[in-house]
Amino acid sequence: MLTYEEYLSLCEDLQTQVLSFDGVYLELMRSCCHLNVELYSLYNFYVEIVFDKETEEPLYLRPFEKTKFLEPYLEKIDITAWLKIPEKDF
Repeated sequence: MLTYEEYLSLCEDLQTQVLSFDGVYLELMRSCCHLNVELYSLYNFYVEIVFDKETEEPLYLRPFEKTKFLEPYLEKIDITAWLKIPEKDF
């Protein structure tokens, strides 16, 4: 397991390899301008992969620790299944 600082010190090719082996895709994506961004969890931090919207080519990785950078994804999380109250037979 790498720390955030250790991960940042790796070249982008190694960062990509570590992310592909140990990262967890969170099934959250956002779009802005000409970019699509996918969110991954890696150890105790997060990594976004930024893609060109037209070519779908990955452009760069954006690792971060601060949870404030998760805000753009919050509205995309569906919690309705967690809010359902089980019906009881009376």
